[in-house]
Amino acid sequence: MPEHPATQKAQLRAALAVDRTLTTAQLERRGLARAAEWLALPTVTRTCRTRTTQPHSDIDLVFVALDDSVLTRPSRDLMHDAGLAEARHRLQRGMVPSARWRHVELAGRQRVHLPDAEVLHHDPRKDWAVEFDAGYSPERREAKLEAAARVGYGVLVWATSIHARIPVVTAQAAALHSRERLSGVEGVVAVFVDFWSSRDPYADRPRCHKDMTKSVWFRERAGG
Repeated sequence: MPEHPATQKAQLRAALAVDRTLTTAQLERRGLARAAEWLALPTVTRTCRTRTTQPHSDIDLVFVALDDSVLTRPSRDLMHDAGLAEARHRLQRGMVPSARWRHVELAGRQRVHLPDAEVLHHDPRKDWAVEFDAGYSPERREAKLEAAARVGYGVLVWATSIHARIPVVTAQAAALHSRERLSGVEGVVAVFVDFWSSRDPYADRPRCHKDMTKSVWFRERAGG
């Protein structure tokens, strides 16, 4: 049975207060499409390449936000918001209630040294770095993983819109750790995120044997 309209509107407002931008496809899957209509929220349509290395992945996406100013940003930023929002939605069950998700603002700093978002805990050594990847090169992935380790994040979450990248990222992380280049990191979690499909993209399908998530945990986690 659908949630009461007031509940749906409250849920959507709460989500957008954190995620900034969601696509109508995401809203449909969460049962919140009507809530956006009831609230008369602003929208914008952009053509986005959801996997930057795959030209056939171009698609028109409708982005929704609480405020018009959020939607004036470049398409890449809106897509990053939607990808991170999907990651947060998928990871919420594994987050402790006291954990706090926030986007990392650049404030004039180079992005290579910062993740896209972070999950903060009472113990900073347990904080998560969250990255959204729609087509990074191997060198870029390596730089991002190593930078997050240097900052002191305990867990690195790699959200990607590229299915085949899931095992690649964890294998790369394991190789870096074996060379002592991810010192202090407890583990790396790679998760597939889809913010463009109105159907359930994570449902089991007989012909789809690709990983939706994959983790690699290191010895530092023992007893933690």
